[in-house]
Amino acid sequence: MGKKESQPGAFAAFASPMKSLIKKVDFPVYGLDFTDNDRIVAVGGGGTGRSGVKNKLIAFSVNDDTLVTWPIPDQKDCPMSVACHPTLPLFATGINDEADVIKRGENQSCHLFELGSSTIQPLNKASASTTRNIQDYQKVTRFSRSGQFLVTGFTDGRVTVLKMPDLTLAFPPLRFNGVQDLDVDPEEEYLAVATPKALIIVSLEDGAITQVIDSPKLNKRTECEFRSCRYGAPQHKLYAVVNPHSRSNGFICVWDLRNRKRRYPVTQVKTASVCRKSITSFCVSPAGDLLAYASTDLSIGLVDAKSLRPIMQVKNAHGFAITSLAFSPSGKYLASAGADTRCRIMVLPDKLKSLSSGTHD
Repeated sequence: MGKKESQPGAFAAFASPMKSLIKKVDFPVYGLDFTDNDRIVAVGGGGTGRSGVKNKLIAFSVNDDTLVTWPIPDQKDCPMSVACHPTLPLFATGINDEADVIKRGENQSCHLFELGSSTIQPLNKASASTTRNIQDYQKVTRFSRSGQFLVTGFTDGRVTVLKMPDLTLAFPPLRFNGVQDLDVDPEEEYLAVATPKALIIVSLEDGAITQVIDSPKLNKRTECEFRSCRYGAPQHKLYAVVNPHSRSNGFICVWDLRNRKRRYPVTQVKTASVCRKSITSFCVSPAGDLLAYASTDLSIGLVDAKSLRPIMQVKNAHGFAITSLAFSPSGKYLASAGADTRCRIMVLPDKLKSLSSGTHD
């Protein structure tokens, strides 16, 4: 698959430890994101069973212990993804309705909330899938760069593009064979859809498929799956995470996009191995210069976006699976969520990229 492949670098000791803030909550956290003023919205819970763990939406500031909470009714499921609007005090998340509503095909899982200084208020909701399977849920929730579009991906393969703020359909929903991740390009002309066996580029004008990048094979023989996808701005890059079926090493692929009039098809790809285990979460910094990943070995890594060279690795970042990663709009923080009921906020050094590769506990 690759034009160029590299192996993970040896991580030497990191001389200047990076400051981390830990926020302990009372539920497993499955999604988090930053608001435009660097507040954090986190979502999760114990599900619809009788676990005794409530499903919740919470918001907090990095340097403030004050929590804003919106308890989710017991009959509804816990949210598994969340996205904050890039300019407005709004966020969207997926909360399944009661089981009987889902079985009628009337689940309105996509919820839009307004976040105040001390309140969370529901504003609107819409359907993201008509599945009647109560096990399906809204796996991906993402705003476009301007906030014009809200895109959702369901575990039944349904992809929905909604127009803000009224949550009307941009075009009829699409269905793919397993949705791993979604992202809208900076110009808001295309949507990248990562499925296990293909990376699919969709036009936001009408939902037409523009390009399909087939199932990756490293060295033409190692079977892999796409795990995540993100656009990088302003560098006009498309990134994807690829994990081998063997669960050894995690790879990042990058494509250079063409000029605005003809961005696709893309052909040349650069591929680099950045860690020794599979990657579970991935994001790109607002400036497009840093990539962050979380791995099954519970580490978090930072990678130079241009060279795909690992910059730093944080070992044992969480006690259980790392479920979500997000850079703050200011680029000052990188936050992670975990099933260990913790949110970790790392304060990124100003000259991070100039540091030698290193490991830090």
